[in-house]
Order: sequence, then C-alpha cells, then structure tokens
Amino acid sequence: MQSISMKVNPLYSDMDMSIQFHFEFSKGDCKVGEAMVSTYVMNNQVKYRKSQVGTSTSIEKCAVIDRYDVVGELGEVSMKKMRHFLKVIGMAEVHCGYEMNSESVSN
Repeated sequence: MQSISMKVNPLYSDMDMSIQFHFEFSKGDCKVGEAMVSTYVMNNQVKYRKSQVGTSTSIEKCAVIDRYDVVGELGEVSMKKMRHFLKVIGMAEVHCGYEMNSESVSN
C-alpha cells in the first residue's frame, strides 16, 4: 500500500446534504486514478454510550462510492487504501454505487 499515495479532498454537497470525498491516487509523480465517495447518515439513528465520564453520542454513517477510475492492477491496492481511510473516519458500511472503470494493460 505504500507505493500508492492518496490525496483526499473533502467537499460538501448542498444537493443531497452529504459530505463527499474526492480521492486522487498516484504512483510517484504519475496520477493513476481517482474516486468520488459520498457519506450519509444511516437511518437517522443516534447511539448513546454511557461511561464514567458522561454520555456520548454517535451517529452511524455509511459511504457510497459514486465513481472509481483506477489504472490496471493498481485498482485493488487503491481500493484497499480508500476503504481503510473510510473505516478510520467512522463509516460503518461502504457500498458501491458505481461501475468500475479500469484499464487493463495486456502485452
């Protein structure tokens, strides 16, 4: 995963009231792909957790991959890196709402 670098640009969409992330993947100085992911609140449910410090709330969110264009065999590594990021920021689920566009290189 270290050979692919990932740049993340967060955006807010007024149209569907979601946070979107634009991902750019590169290897060295060469751009190898990009993706667009929207995030949504799931079922408008709030979870409450009690602890000794107090009560905290969390809202379950999911991510929908709207567009995913990555060159060749780098698609798997880029997807893994992107899913890891989405998990770290608290996405409970990741769904694919796209048709995968990738160029396969054959000799």
